Amino acid sequence: MFFSLAKSCSDLKKLDPTAENGTYVIDPDGEGDVPPYNVTCDMTDKNGIGVTVISHDSESRKPVNGCDAKGCYSRDINYTDASLLQLASLTNISTHCEQFIKYECLGSVMFKNVMDAWWVSRDSAKMTYWGGAAPGSGKCACGMNKSCADPKYNCNCDKNDNVWREDSGLLTDKTHLPVKQLRFGDTGHDVQNNIDERGYHTLEKFKCYGIA
Repeated sequence: MFFSLAKSCSDLKKLDPTAENGTYVIDPDGEGDVPPYNVTCDMTDKNGIGVTVISHDSESRKPVNGCDAKGCYSRDINYTDASLLQLASLTNISTHCEQFIKYECLGSVMFKNVMDAWWVSRDSAKMTYWGGAAPGSGKCACGMNKSCADPKYNCNCDKNDNVWREDSGLLTDKTHLPVKQLRFGDTGHDVQNNIDERGYHTLEKFKCYGIA
C-alpha cells in the first residue's frame, strides 16, 4: 500500500484525500537512513490538512514537589514508537510543528531567579522560554503580551505568592521540538510563609502538519 510510503499525515492526505483518522506508517526521509515508524493521523484537525500526532509517556498532569534547587526535578519524555531522530526527520518535511506545555504553580517560580525551570530541546539544549513566548526571550506567554499577574515579571508563576497560578502555551519552533526533558525547582518548604511550594506540569502530544 502506498500509505506506508507517505512522508507524513499531510503528505498522506495529499496522496489520498479520502484517508481517514487512524494509525499509519510514515517515512519522512523517504530513501534515507531513518526507518519508517507508526503515527496517528488526525485528518480533521487544522481544517483537514492531515496532522501527524505523536504520543508520549508524560501526557498526564504530573506533580512537582519536594525539590527546591534550580531544575532539580527532571522528567524525561519518551515518545511512542519513534526516536528523536525519527521525529526530527518529521519536523524537516513539515511546515508547522507544535506542542502545548503548561506549569501550574503554588509559590514555585519559573524564570524569576535566572531559570528555576526550563525544558530541553530534542538536541539537548536548555530552552529559556515557555509556551506562547518567542524563542530565547526568557519569557512566558503573559510576558509577551504584558498580562502577567505581576507586571515586574515575565511569567505568572514569578509573582511567587500563595495563590495557584499558571503559565502555558504552544511551543512552535520546529527546530527545537519535540520536548526531550522537563526541569523544575523551587518546590520546597517556604519557611517565611509556612507553605509547601508545589507545581504540576502538563505536556501534550507532539503534532506536525503541512508540507515544507
